[in-house]
Amino acid sequence: MAQGRRPEHDREQILEKGMQLFNKLGYHGTGLTAILKACRVSKGSFYNFFGSKEEFAVEMIEHYHSIECQRWDTEYAKLDYPQLEKMRIQLENEINKFESEDDNFGCLIANLSGELGNASPALKEAIRHSTAYVLESIEQDFKQCQLDGSVRNDLTPKQLAHLFWDSWQGALLRMKVDSSTAPLHELVNLYWNHILLPHKEK
Repeated sequence: MAQGRRPEHDREQILEKGMQLFNKLGYHGTGLTAILKACRVSKGSFYNFFGSKEEFAVEMIEHYHSIECQRWDTEYAKLDYPQLEKMRIQLENEINKFESEDDNFGCLIANLSGELGNASPALKEAIRHSTAYVLESIEQDFKQCQLDGSVRNDLTPKQLAHLFWDSWQGALLRMKVDSSTAPLHELVNLYWNHILLPHKEK
């Protein structure tokens, strides 16, 4: 009687292990041998799921994007506050999540963006697609904030979204270098107490 495939061998399990390794060691620092060992699969089993390490990385980015967006949307929907306050609370919750982790590896997409900016078209497109989705979501949030008058309107929602996202990515890198979430706290305080506020009429 043939035995069923062990849970460790399914596609999602391999993707989950891959996310952990890539977030800790990076794409180039994670060899196929390390992936196989962590997932307890043979090379043949791995290639039954993924045609190459690059194909695996693309699917892993898509998997990470999917579960993180679902987590974010679920947590965000539970907050019953004005839009701008909801955004701040959600970001502070995200920082608290980083603080609860043993190592501040940050955001996988942000980490891979810096490493794979000049990588293959397939990897660049996977990262670009994930980033574009997040930027669109932030833009819609700021658009709503401008409609209720809580955010400055001399910049477009798109400009504000790109400005904040680029600042957040830089703060994530500083978090890794400093082994501290202080850069993220400083960024949120600066934006919510100064940069985003409507200009007062003189």
